[in-house]
Order: sequence, then structure tokens, then C-alpha cells
Amino acid sequence: MSELDWDDPNYVEPPAKYSQSTYNENYNDDYSRGRRSGGRYDSHNKRDREHREIYSNKRRDNYERDGNGSMKSAAEHAFSESLKISTDMVGRVIGRGGSNITRIQNEFTVRINVDKIDLLVKVSGNFQLNVSDAVNEIRKQISGKGGGGAGYGRSNDGGYGQPDGGGGSYGRSHVAGYGRFDEGVNDYGHSNYNSNGGGQSNYEFTAPTARSETAADGDLTGTIDWEGLNKASKIAQAARWAKCPKLTKDFYKELPEVANLSEAEVARIRMENNNISVSHVFEAKDGETPTPIPNPVWTFEQCFAEYPDLLGEIQKQGFAHPSPIQAQAWPILLKGHDMIGIAQTGTGKTLAFLLPGMIHTEYQSTPRGTRGGANVLVLAPTRELALQIEMEVKKYSFRQMKAVCIYGGGNRNMQISDVERGAEIIICTPGRLNDLVQAGVVNVSSITYLVLDEADRMLDMGFEPQIRKVLLDIRPDRQTIMTSATWPPGVRRLAQSYMKDPIQVCVGSLDLAATHSVEQVIELLEDDRDKFHVLKSFVKNMSKTDKIIVFCGRKARADDVSSDLSLAGFATQCIHGNRDQSDREQAIADIKSGIVRILIATDVASRGLDIEDITHVINYDFPRNIEEYVHRVGRTGRAGRLGTSISFITRDDWGIAKELITILEEAAQEVPEELRHMSKRFAAMKRRAAEDDAVGGRGGGRGGGRRDRY
Repeated sequence: MSELDWDDPNYVEPPAKYSQSTYNENYNDDYSRGRRSGGRYDSHNKRDREHREIYSNKRRDNYERDGNGSMKSAAEHAFSESLKISTDMVGRVIGRGGSNITRIQNEFTVRINVDKIDLLVKVSGNFQLNVSDAVNEIRKQISGKGGGGAGYGRSNDGGYGQPDGGGGSYGRSHVAGYGRFDEGVNDYGHSNYNSNGGGQSNYEFTAPTARSETAADGDLTGTIDWEGLNKASKIAQAARWAKCPKLTKDFYKELPEVANLSEAEVARIRMENNNISVSHVFEAKDGETPTPIPNPVWTFEQCFAEYPDLLGEIQKQGFAHPSPIQAQAWPILLKGHDMIGIAQTGTGKTLAFLLPGMIHTEYQSTPRGTRGGANVLVLAPTRELALQIEMEVKKYSFRQMKAVCIYGGGNRNMQISDVERGAEIIICTPGRLNDLVQAGVVNVSSITYLVLDEADRMLDMGFEPQIRKVLLDIRPDRQTIMTSATWPPGVRRLAQSYMKDPIQVCVGSLDLAATHSVEQVIELLEDDRDKFHVLKSFVKNMSKTDKIIVFCGRKARADDVSSDLSLAGFATQCIHGNRDQSDREQAIADIKSGIVRILIATDVASRGLDIEDITHVINYDFPRNIEEYVHRVGRTGRAGRLGTSISFITRDDWGIAKELITILEEAAQEVPEELRHMSKRFAAMKRRAAEDDAVGGRGGGRGGGRRDRY
């Protein structure tokens, strides 16, 4: 059949203006004009879609789905073309799980068959133009000239994704804005345009091979002037931020008693405050002098004497003196420096950055109501931590300063209303922040004081793309603060990219360690089946003053343990990421008030959850890494109290034994001999696996080797 069967009984004649000849003529004209417009269709594409839709709808009844869910005709298709491919192109044409073929079939209303033996791609359909377009799309992919890529679709989210037409071998596109690509030149390779006008991304971009898109067929004949584009981007970025109001950062007047401290006295004060260490994170560039590090303080008046109303609010809380992190962080932050605070949870990090942020906001030269939005932005990894920071802000009534908390899972419309009513401080989780920024509700260009709280946890949870994305739209001369309980490479990389000569304040050692106010008990069990019996026995013997958090590795496990304890007659609450936000808030309220004394939780509660009277933490499932273990242990032994951590260890946990022993020994805790034996067995297994790999062997079992008892 060489032409459409217009006598088909299922065919309904379209209106005269949509005859086949009119469709072909209009489509060809619109298509060529769309190509000439810079590699994308413009308004002509709308009429093209209308034409396609009318004809596809008229023949929809003739279609059915084949076994793979793709479109095919009940009768033979009117047109077909074949394309020869090489062996290494089969995977690219098919795409992961057939995604590329599915995308092309749906987009062009065709059917595609790939003959893997004869290396032939057959495209068939009821419209010649559809078939030709689909063949051209495949031809571009196998020639490396763009197209949809092997299994990747279009990207317009501005984060990590495939560029619009940037398939083939040209990799990912890190776009520095909200994700719509500017001009056809960005359809290939890496893009460094910020579609929101914000300037250049901080990523390194590699120019692909010489190319430029012609008006008609997409051949690549010229070169892209990357140097010129980067220069233009920098100029645009400088022009954008030049319009911002002047920023004041220094609000600190060092008292003589602090300024006149000798080096020995400074060292003594830092040693007495949990051995504080202070240093510049990165070496000064050639010709630059490192910023002097302010001396620590030991009274609230030494920092806030100039701000009596805020000092009065601090005194209302009944604190005797600043905590170790506060004693050193306040002078640094009030002086206007970027800072990285590394300290265990429960050491006063929240107030360390909040109070200087309030002063920073209140005493800018531009009046608060004319700045176009909030000045302080605090990013937190979990909803619970964000809500807890908001509660801390509300404790300090300073110049009618308002805070708003926005987070995923909360009522979006209510959060939008809160933002639109105005606030000086925004506390948020990264996902919801990006949502409201893209919706135009939050304008982060007014932010001048940025806090990344629990930065290591945010990176662990995969928030780095969202963080980097929002940082591009915050003025570069801002003051930036990071807090973290550890100092992993990811946090260091983020600091190097987005902070200016930061000063690191570390309370204690940079080496990972659990708090010494907690007794750490290790229970070695035969297998998972023993865990519930041990837990149930412990719960039966709880005293009236005991309050515990039971940590589980998976959400389903947390639900099961909570249900089993409830059926056994014990009042419990459960918190994890799949629970509704109202249920999560109720669970925390119940455990804080004492209505229930058993909280079953996943690691969503391991950081930032501040419940002072938790007496025991039970690791029902040992965490996936030793850092998370330290954070779980830190949920007890808070505010000067003592606590106990009990960890259930089975043979499946032998890979973590060595690191756990190090933590236990550092805190002078008892180390069971079985745990040492487990560590030695795991080390021996690793040696055997390495030897097997060297001679072409292959290990098995958990951790890469034979599965022994421990």
C-alpha cells in the first residue's frame, strides 16, 4: 500500500482545510521555519501539533498495543523506511529498557522494529513525514549529532539532567538556572547559560567538538566561542548583582578585655571549652593576608552589650555562659566572616548562627521593608530540624522579627501565604525551597545571610543538586555559614565552591567520636529474629522515668516493630519519611510530653531532634555507616544528662566492626571480645577476596567475601 486508504470504513473525512495536501504543505513550511528559529520549534509547532492530532485521532480506532506496549496498526502501515546501524549503536537506539524507542514511537506516532541480527531499524507509520522525522531522529543519535540520547528524555529542571537534544556522547548538562535552555547553541554538550539571568554556573564546562546548527538539517560546521560566552556570562552576572543594595557585615565591637588576651590565655580558654580548634580552612592565595581570627568570649555581654534588647532575651533563657561553639562562633560571625562550625549535636549550634543572623538582619543600612524579601535563609535536611529551628527563633522576641518554616509534606498553600505575609528569616528544606523559588514565591536574591545546617546530612540525603542550584541565585557577597557534625569530602568541596576564606571552628576533635556522656552497650545476637525478643524484654523492665528511641534501618521495619509492641500492650509512636507530616509532628509532641515513652524511628530522627530527657537509644538495626551511629547515640545524654546506647549486632554487621571498635575505645567503653573477633574475621575475608581477585577468582557473600558467622 503506497498511499493512505481513504476508503477505510473506520476513517472519517476531516474538514476541508485539513486535507492531506494542506497538512503536508503547512507542516513542511512550519517545520522548516521552526528549524531556522534556532534549533527549536516556535509558535508554528502549535499548528503542527494540531494537524498531527486531528489525523491521529481519526485513525485511533485502527491502533492497538503490541506486546511491548508500543503503538501498531491493525492493518499494514502506509509508509516505512529502513536504516542500517552498527553493532555498537543497537543499545543507543533501543535505550534503557526500551525507553528511547518508546519515546520516538509516541512522539512521531510510528512503529519501530530493531533487527539485532541484520542490524536494521525499520520505521513504519501512516504518514510519510512522521516516518521520515523518526528516521532522522534515529540517524542523529547514531551519528552523535544530538537527539534524545540513549534512553534520556528532555530536561527542563535546571538541575542534573540531559540537555534538550544533547544525547549521543555529549553527557550531562549542569544548567545554572531553572532549566530552560537559551538558544539552539545550548542544545549540544555542556551548557553554561543561566536561563534566569543569574550568570554562569560554578561547574567546569568542557567544550565539545566544533559544531553549529544550520537552519535546515542540523549539520555541525562551525565552532562555539566558549571563551566569549563565559566572558559575557560574567559581565551579565556582575551587572545583575551591582543593582543589589549595599551589604553591611561587621557588627562586632571587641571589648578590651577580649582584645588584650595573650596567645597563651586564648589557648587556655579554647582548651577549657572542649578543646576548641580554630583555623582557616583553605590557604590564602598568593599575595593575600589571612583574615585575623577573633578571640573567644566567655560572657554574653562581651558579644551583645551593644544590643541590650537581644541580651535581655538571652538572659531570660537562664543560660549561665555561652556554650563552647558559641564562645568562638559569635565573635567570628558578628565580625562578618564565613564560618564552618563542626560540633556534635546538642552543643548550641543553632543559637550560634541564629543570634548573629538577627543582628545582621536588623542593622543593615537599607530598611527592612524595602529589601524585597527575607535576609536570612537556613537550609536544614529534615522537616523536624527545620521546625525545631523555627521554635528557637520564636523564643527570642527581637524587634518583631518573623520567621517562616517551609518544608515538603506541609500545606503548600499555607506556606505560600506565610511567605507572602513577609518574614525576615526563612527556614526550609531544600526540595520545598526550590519548588517555591521556581514558582516565584520566594526571591532568594534578597538573602544576605545563608546557613547550611547539618550540611553533611543534606549531602548524605542527596540534596547537593538542589543546594547548588539555589546558591547560584543568592548574591555572591553574602555571609555563609555551614554547620556539620563531621567533615567529609563533600562538605569540604561545597565550602570551597561557595564560601570566601571560611574560618573553621571545631569543638573537640575532627576525628569522629561519640559523646562521652553516653554509655555504649553492644548486644551480639545470632540473627534478626532475636532482636524483637530482646527489645520486648527491655521494654517490660523500663522504669517510669525511662524514655527511649528505637532506631530501625527501614520504614517497613519501623512500622512492624511499632505494631508488634502496640499489640503487646506498650504505647508507642512511630516516625519515618512515609508518614504524614501531621503524624510526625504528633509523634514528636507525644514523646516530648511523655504521653508515650517509646519512639520507633528511622534515621529521619537521628539528627537535629532535641528531646532532652531521652534515657536510652536502641539501635535495633545498626546504621549504614559509623557517622550515623554517632548521631543516633547523640540523641541521648543531652543537656548535661547521662544516657545509654544499646546496639544489636548480628553477623550481617561484621563490616562495620572495626570502625565501631575505634569509636568505643575513644570513649573508653567496653569492647566485647566477640566484636574484636568479628573484626578480625572480616579483615581476613577481605584479604582472601583481594588475593582471589589478583588471580582471577571471585569472592562472595556480604561485604565482597565468604559469609562467615561474624
